[in-house]
Amino acid sequence: MVPVPPEVSRFLRDGRLETMPRRRERRRTVARWLAHGALPVLLDTVGERELTGRLAEIADDPVGARRALVDLGLVHRTRDGAEYWRTEVTEFDDVGPADDAGHVTLHLDAARVDSIATFYDELNRVFMAGEDWRLGPSLDALDDLLHGGFGAAHGADRLTVVWHGFARSRDALGFAATRDHYRAKLADPWFDTALFRQRLDDLEAGRGKTYAELVLEVFADHPEVELLLR
Repeated sequence: MVPVPPEVSRFLRDGRLETMPRRRERRRTVARWLAHGALPVLLDTVGERELTGRLAEIADDPVGARRALVDLGLVHRTRDGAEYWRTEVTEFDDVGPADDAGHVTLHLDAARVDSIATFYDELNRVFMAGEDWRLGPSLDALDDLLHGGFGAAHGADRLTVVWHGFARSRDALGFAATRDHYRAKLADPWFDTALFRQRLDDLEAGRGKTYAELVLEVFADHPEVELLLR
């Protein structure tokens, strides 16, 4: 267990959480400590019984604590509640802009990606947390991001991106999402109608690539970036 900061220790007795604070800001602070304590490895999946058992070691009400972690968005679970995993980096994680070798590892969570728009939301959550602006939803923007001139990848000698649950993201960024994306471009006079009409025709004819495949192509154009699909 990591050292307990004063803003958390006030709610503990003998190292255990007695009750969750009511004020939301304090509740989130304590919840981040709980989430890291019970799930020290980001995106590592554990069963409901295992998570409850881990929480029972540090909280008097492990079931209530588990529910709070989910309600606050720190932990996600499968629809049937059988598996849980932590999705948010906390101040208790040993992460920085780069390790001693200049190697940065970033984690994309497929549970947060159900469309092209939310894919970019996830990129912004992971890569742009320290920036005061956000990445726009385009493949060119992703290409710029992977060049490493800004965001969490800035200054890294080597970048590893771990895409957890890629199969789920591949479906979310598949044929239907790509078709809708091209149709939206065709409805906007700002974009090249002929270009996107051809892309849509190719997609529907089975010749075009899905958005997931296009994203992988962008990553492939950056051999200095290691992409791990899990």
